[in-house]
Amino acid sequence: MTPVPPSPSSSGATSARPASPDLAVLRAQLEAAGCFERKPGRAILELTLNLLGSALAFYAAREVAQAWALWAAAPLFVLGSFLFYRNGWLMHDAAHGGSCAGIQANRRFAALTAGVLGEFPSGWRYGHNRHHARTNVRGEDLDQRERWDPTRRYHSRLTAWLGLFLFTRYNGVYLPATLIFMALRDGYYCFRHHRERFAAELVAVLMGLGGQLAFFVLLAGPWGGLLLFLLHTHVGMLYLNSAFAGNHYDLETFTPEEAKTLDVVSLQSRTTRNYAGGWWTHFVFGGLEKQLEHHLFPHLPRHHLHRAAPYVRAFVTAHGLPYHEAPFWHCYLRVLDFHVDPRPAAAPSA
Repeated sequence: MTPVPPSPSSSGATSARPASPDLAVLRAQLEAAGCFERKPGRAILELTLNLLGSALAFYAAREVAQAWALWAAAPLFVLGSFLFYRNGWLMHDAAHGGSCAGIQANRRFAALTAGVLGEFPSGWRYGHNRHHARTNVRGEDLDQRERWDPTRRYHSRLTAWLGLFLFTRYNGVYLPATLIFMALRDGYYCFRHHRERFAAELVAVLMGLGGQLAFFVLLAGPWGGLLLFLLHTHVGMLYLNSAFAGNHYDLETFTPEEAKTLDVVSLQSRTTRNYAGGWWTHFVFGGLEKQLEHHLFPHLPRHHLHRAAPYVRAFVTAHGLPYHEAPFWHCYLRVLDFHVDPRPAAAPSA
């Protein structure tokens, strides 16, 4: 993560705050607590279980559909896509350097998991690192562009949900949201910024997407398999859109000039929110519900974010900074409300 240059001044209407926090102090605490210990064996086991679990769920969905009804098979199909796309957390960890001990080992595991998913790891890393370095900085946060699009405002929570999570807007046209579009975006980033890796990653992407398509064709035939594959990528996009929707959208935003007045801890604590919850939250979001911990230390292994949370909370609050945390559904509804057009009430007639 590229730090934002510190400055004694603050942006906007925020009052004077304590001196810039020394992130090295917090890092030393986390190292002493063992939070940076990497477990590559755990990552390999998780990848194996995700693939086996998703394949079994898809097979069971086919059997239920044939023996009973399509609607009864739908939950099993969604479960299969959910388990499969949890491999995205593994790619995310390795791309940040949080899975294995060495840089090259992390890159190889990131390439493996990205290939399984049909994703360009170099292109994804480029856009995602910009998000980390410039979180909620208008025009520079590549993961949050749509929040500043004035055309993406809706009249109700329902239409906001449809427009934000089930569809994507491109040149004024709404298209079904699918992870294929993300692969195209990251392929562009890879070609533009890491062209030396583009050919190899393109081959891996085609193999990964081709393997997924072939699996569904074996389950349901050519046309049925193609439809299931597209639905699968649609469920995956819905999962990812929902997973990260409440972490940043409705929190503070800054212009590039304002962001220059903030140190890295202040920027991240003011623009990032965690999800509160128990075991189900941890399972669904894979540990990344602790977004502030992840944003302050992107290379901190995901399975240690919960252990790091008490240290981070104490650190930011001691420096007078916010520690945003709320239940997932509360955050989700706030995102929908953020995109509902706040039209003023009509003036009463005379």
